[in-house]
Amino acid sequence: MRLFLLTLSFGILSYSNAGLAFTDISNDDPNYSIFAHLDDVNIMNSRNGAFQPDLLVTRAEALTVALRAGGISIPNDFQAQFYYADVDPNQWYTPVIARAVETKILTPPFGNFRPDEPVDKSEFLTMLFRAGQVDLRPFYSVRNIAKDIPNDSWMQPYFAYAKRYQIAHLPADGYYLPSKNLTRREVALMTYRQLRVFHGSTETKLLVELQGSIQQFLELVRHGKTAEAEFQVHSIMALNEKIIRSHNNEDAVAAMSISRSMEHLSDSLRYFKYGKNLRGISELHLALKQAERAETKSVTMAPFANELAQIIGESLQAYTEPSLGTFTLNQ
Repeated sequence: MRLFLLTLSFGILSYSNAGLAFTDISNDDPNYSIFAHLDDVNIMNSRNGAFQPDLLVTRAEALTVALRAGGISIPNDFQAQFYYADVDPNQWYTPVIARAVETKILTPPFGNFRPDEPVDKSEFLTMLFRAGQVDLRPFYSVRNIAKDIPNDSWMQPYFAYAKRYQIAHLPADGYYLPSKNLTRREVALMTYRQLRVFHGSTETKLLVELQGSIQQFLELVRHGKTAEAEFQVHSIMALNEKIIRSHNNEDAVAAMSISRSMEHLSDSLRYFKYGKNLRGISELHLALKQAERAETKSVTMAPFANELAQIIGESLQAYTEPSLGTFTLNQ
């Protein structure tokens, strides 16, 4: 497998082959570079030049993606003895399933594999993390991951890991929808996010975790979930401390500016809640200053700082120009 060009710049993989094009995706699609890279390294291939991002992924296809992402070879030869009653030995996916059984990605009890049925979120995350040999032991004790992930569920550690590194984004409503069938776009994004962690150093993993926390904070703010957003700031501050201890560079400086911006933004929410609008506006100005500073300090953190600055700017405009209406932050 060719070397992955892994960077965290703008939260996407660098992709050097500008000549590759998909017939069904424009170059300005926000996920274009990810699709192109996964196609180039033979993890998710296009079909006659089309990526088909909205097509549902079958369980056999999902397992193939997981094995390739985990760097597991798939030989054409496999043992005649097989475990699943509904797997035809002559199908293209039979060596994939046989290899997954051999490497214990698929484990007993064996019955029907249902290779042509759509894969759901919990199934794909399980395949992806097992293929990547993710150590889930630190995640078994994590509680209250999402409203629809019971603490005693078999899928609990998988979603705990997915939440920490934002492999699967948790929406602001707190529901992961583990039984949701996945499209090729969704599988590609989850695979890419896991590859960042799989191939990354300790510092990279901290930055990925920080980016995930910032994304969750921004989503909560945009949906008016102010209490949850304020709680998220504490997690972001703790991650910042780890990043600063591990390396004191432009990423650490930008991360600290972002967290300070979020603190000012959280303070403004409280002031507006109690009718102290002048104090709230003052805190928003301080928040904007820190966000703009972060934008100039680090290419890695710039997209998150930019989005944060946009939210703050929209809020300032809403409070200083009442005719524009009340912004989401005050709902």
